Amino acid sequence: LCVEVSARIGRGLSVEDKMVFALLLARIYADDDDIGSTGMSLEEINAAIVDVFGEDFPWQGRGLNELKKVTEEEIDCSVPLMLCSAPGHDVSGRVEAMAREEHKELASVAMGSAEGFTTAEKFVAAASKRGTWVMLKNCHLCTEWLEDTLVKKLQSLGPGTHKSFRIFITSEINPKLPTGLLRLSDVIVAEAPTGIKASLSRFFSSIAGDRFQSPVRNRLYLVLGWVHAVIQERLRYVPTGWTEKYEITEADATHALDVIDSLVEDATGGRQNIAPEKLPWDAIRNTLCKGIFGGRVTKSTDQQVLDKLVDSVFTSDCFNVNFKLADADNAPALPEGSSKEECFAWIDSLPSYTPPTWIGLDASAEEERRRNIAESVTSKFSQVSIVQKGVA
Repeated sequence: LCVEVSARIGRGLSVEDKMVFALLLARIYADDDDIGSTGMSLEEINAAIVDVFGEDFPWQGRGLNELKKVTEEEIDCSVPLMLCSAPGHDVSGRVEAMAREEHKELASVAMGSAEGFTTAEKFVAAASKRGTWVMLKNCHLCTEWLEDTLVKKLQSLGPGTHKSFRIFITSEINPKLPTGLLRLSDVIVAEAPTGIKASLSRFFSSIAGDRFQSPVRNRLYLVLGWVHAVIQERLRYVPTGWTEKYEITEADATHALDVIDSLVEDATGGRQNIAPEKLPWDAIRNTLCKGIFGGRVTKSTDQQVLDKLVDSVFTSDCFNVNFKLADADNAPALPEGSSKEECFAWIDSLPSYTPPTWIGLDASAEEERRRNIAESVTSKFSQVSIVQKGVA
């Protein structure tokens, strides 16, 4: 029972909350009030869960890694599967890939417009009768429609609904998602992979292929991707990386991409190539530091960190062979070439784990981050009232 409860509920929780829930199950199952009663390290938290349930206990939940099983065995025609993710982490491709592999007909619609609402209602009505699949994408853009229309539509599905019908709903994690829909649905929280490599991969995959026309711009895209990835990675180390958890998203990076294109276009007069020294470096740096990224920053100490980061890489030197992106041992150097293929190959060559020194932090920052997570988990755990043996 505990295995199934953890596998199904855990997939709808954040990483920290998964640990809290698993500790609660461990305390109840083992009938041991000492579990979680004192401050614990991450290693001790994991050890406590393993000691009670064993190494194979699925406390992280059965989620995207077993999407086919969840779809076929754990939801049915009356239960939507909600895939909630961090901004910029689109998981709709996982559903599309599964539909292809299983030879299922999948109708997808991007939400957020009146046209999308009409199309979505038609798709749901038809698929519920025919036994096909529907995916409503980016539903964080239409939370009122979800509550006013979709919830009622799903509640009205009766015995005539085809058993093979499935509805998938993708959304960024958003506090405005209607409670009624969350209660109707099975939820998978898909947190984005961390690290410079993962962030760069997401960013470059979002750039339209026809933008990679100029080696000069491609180089600047790579530097911009690095800056955005460092900003994102430092957010994992609050309050060491930044003093606050600023909301800097993929949309900010996309805006920066447009601004860089515009500034370079003005400087080159439409020419494909220009000497690096003649690029509008001051304008690029000022726009990023005082506008796009700097506009999100509120503390002067954080602004200084941002200025230093941008100034260190947005320079004509970034066109030099083996230009290092950070002042740290084994920090990566930009690739020699700047074609689209070379950019993607360079990103793919990066390690999945990003040492804190690559983002300007001390090597001990990782251990401090782990301590902060452990303190947060044990604090949440202590606030939960456990009903045990009939006594609150």
